[in-house]
Amino acid sequence: MSGKGERKGERKRERKRERKRERVVVKLGGSLIKKGKGIVRRLKNYAEERGDLTIILIPGGGPFAEAVRTLQKELSISDETAHWLAVLATHQYGFFLADGGVVPLVECVDEGGPALRIFLPLKILRADNCLPHSWAVTSDTIAAFVAKRVGEKAFVKLTDVDGVLDEQGRLLKRVRAEELVGKGCGCVDAELPRFLVQNKMSCVLVNGNFPSRIIDALEGRETVCTKINH
Repeated sequence: MSGKGERKGERKRERKRERKRERVVVKLGGSLIKKGKGIVRRLKNYAEERGDLTIILIPGGGPFAEAVRTLQKELSISDETAHWLAVLATHQYGFFLADGGVVPLVECVDEGGPALRIFLPLKILRADNCLPHSWAVTSDTIAAFVAKRVGEKAFVKLTDVDGVLDEQGRLLKRVRAEELVGKGCGCVDAELPRFLVQNKMSCVLVNGNFPSRIIDALEGRETVCTKINH
């Protein structure tokens, strides 16, 4: 590369560093565990290429949380204990996603560092123990809680379905959170709609099997998804 080209490249990198760094919370559902590591790599590459973006990734519970459900049924574990075991299940999924050391695991949302980090929520949830201890709360509501803590009014949930469907099985592009309270739409946990309403937050549901949809959602572009607004 010529000296002129090197200077141009350096100026471009400097402009990226000077831009205000954006933050986005992304919940990666356990239903995508087979593709999870690939999604993490794509998110990492995207965030690093952007240069002005920090992605806080919240792991789902997946098979690790299902194991807790089974244990609770078979061994009569209390809801209190099952809640914290399920939170730790997100840590297990997080360690799985970080296998190989490509992406760091963090426990503080204000930690600096790489553009993509996987957040382990036990510490922050123990410090601010405000969420109900039941299966109504899963990593969906935890992701919303973390987004609120970092000052964001929305988060993106990656799952294995296109979004919320109406009674005829058609995808809803937008739906108000209050319309989902107490209805159990199946693709978000029971507590999330209530949490979104109470905190005036939003959530975008995206099918993580389609990489282009993930990027479109992060860029705020129209794509196949459901936007749950407060």
